[in-house]
Amino acid sequence: MHVSPDSQDSPEPAVSEELSFGDDREPRLGGWLRAHRGLVGVVAVSVLLLAGVSVGGWVLYQRSRQPLSPPDGPWPQTGTFSAFLCQGGDTASEACSDRGAVTAEEKQAVAAVLNTSPVVKDFHFETQEEALANFRALPVAEEDHAHEALLDTIEAADLPESYRGAIGPGDWRALKRRLEALPGVSRVYVFRDYFWRGKADLSIALCPQAGESYERCEGRGAASQTDKDDVLGRIYALPGVEAVYFEDRAHALKVWRHVWWERAVTNRDLPNMPEAYYVKLAAPPVIRDIRKSFAGVAGVAEVSDVSGP
Repeated sequence: MHVSPDSQDSPEPAVSEELSFGDDREPRLGGWLRAHRGLVGVVAVSVLLLAGVSVGGWVLYQRSRQPLSPPDGPWPQTGTFSAFLCQGGDTASEACSDRGAVTAEEKQAVAAVLNTSPVVKDFHFETQEEALANFRALPVAEEDHAHEALLDTIEAADLPESYRGAIGPGDWRALKRRLEALPGVSRVYVFRDYFWRGKADLSIALCPQAGESYERCEGRGAASQTDKDDVLGRIYALPGVEAVYFEDRAHALKVWRHVWWERAVTNRDLPNMPEAYYVKLAAPPVIRDIRKSFAGVAGVAEVSDVSGP
């Protein structure tokens, strides 16, 4: 997914203060200043020193509230795979057309490849019932009406059986080719592990330039700086905030490329990449409560829990 993140420059707040006296007071003030030049000097130095401490403290405070750039790494070289099996009447997959559901012997052949692959760390077989339960357990934004409608209609028979597991460094393409060549295998997907896993617990994605992918962002364009400042303030109001990172579109694209390592993702996809705040919390987030606190907030595309496995 992306090139190195652009650094964020945090402009220091300008401090400007004017002291004004009317013309009728100037002669009197000038005489007093000449008569008390020594005292004025001491007071002036004291004021400047105090102002320096105050302004410096304010600048440091402001900087402490600015989000960090994403960590340099590590970029995980581990990943996960899913090998979906054919279903009866499956016409969506060329490998499964004109045939019935996968047989027990075909399942054993898939398991044999996984057992002998040097990159497969562990795997398990997922039934249709387990697939439905896992699908229903996926976290969904409250405004994702399409997913809600799907939950109301989908059944176990609509989902394929599959083998899923974890993989370590090695020749992933060779594993994918071996699995795809087996009778009864419909599709094989291999992903690298997510960059932010272990580095943050919460993601607050902002509306991108092209917001069609997010129902909240349709027709509104990218989040403004005012939107970002409001979201950042709400983040710091959450309990147990330990660190806040800001991911720009370039870094988001780099993360996308990392996970979808086989796909041709180009800079043309940049407008679809959301900027995002990633938050490290002292305790795992209660995502439903956090989503409620950001419901209806301008510029927010999606709130996600990224702390899971």
